[in-house]
Amino acid sequence: MFLDRFKTFKAYKTETTPCKIKLSSNESPYEFSEGLKEKIAKEVANIPLNRYPDPTYTQLKEVLANFYNVKPENITVGNGSDELIDILVKAVGDLSHPVMYPVPTFPMYQVSADTIGRPKAEFELDENFQLRKEEIDKALKNEPQLAFFASPNNPTGNTFDKNLIKYTAENNVFTVVDEAYIHFSDEEDFLDEALKPDNNTVVIRTLSKIGLAGIRLGVLIADEETVSLIDRIRPPFNITYPTDVIARVVLTEGLNEIREHINLIKEERKRVMGEVSKIPQIKLFPSQANFFLIKVDDGNWLHRKLIEKGILVRNMSHLPKLENCLRISIGKKEENDALIEALSEIYNG
Repeated sequence: MFLDRFKTFKAYKTETTPCKIKLSSNESPYEFSEGLKEKIAKEVANIPLNRYPDPTYTQLKEVLANFYNVKPENITVGNGSDELIDILVKAVGDLSHPVMYPVPTFPMYQVSADTIGRPKAEFELDENFQLRKEEIDKALKNEPQLAFFASPNNPTGNTFDKNLIKYTAENNVFTVVDEAYIHFSDEEDFLDEALKPDNNTVVIRTLSKIGLAGIRLGVLIADEETVSLIDRIRPPFNITYPTDVIARVVLTEGLNEIREHINLIKEERKRVMGEVSKIPQIKLFPSQANFFLIKVDDGNWLHRKLIEKGILVRNMSHLPKLENCLRISIGKKEENDALIEALSEIYNG
């Protein structure tokens, strides 16, 4: 009775079919070196697991600030970017006013809004998954007080027009730019905008895409006053002691490895997309992320055929405007080679 409103709730969907090659979750395919793992293990062994971590995460924020080239006062942290999205949906503006976001995009904006029954002002991207001012204007008529823009966008892979995102913020909408995939993009980020006081703009980052998906650490970057207010409502001890320690080790001792892995992924993205583009039955969309999107005649069929060959990708056909679309993460070279070979066999025999 008390949970009846969730009987028709659309939960966040993940791919869980066991496969030898997993290209479905936009994780980094590369593990860290044994030397770095040993350093992590040594620090983790010294954690007093009977104690709570520092609730202010002072040392962690200093390391993150150095990594993002901002001040520690410009940072707060979440249990993955998902928690930060959830906090913002619950906290920003009058909850009777909608949350605004384009479709298709990262489903957690919709999930977080639906969980608390907050109205949504969804608006459509064009046929190339780009923002349109007329669609933004339609959404603004619903008087939203919070907007989300994932740039590069998940699951489409493209970046958005920066001026249209600024335009939204200028219309007195608290604007969140989700830059989960910005490390793989050659486009300009939004950090400068987020650091300006009274600019209605914050940036969300995550360590999940650059090698640390397992520790669940999200980062919100904004002007000092905004961060201070969000820190007041952030749950206490929301980042585990191991997450705190591991992140600090990797973002100091492992920076070269992270940068090397990012470059490898970008190089492989170019190579893999070049090969996939040679298959005439596949429509390939441009990408600035660590994944790319394809459209075929029958997405469900291709998804099953790839699973039969031991390759798991993400079937996006359940989302609006993404019928028969699959999202494919960039893996290691040998994994990508197996994908290219599988697609060639499926379509060319």
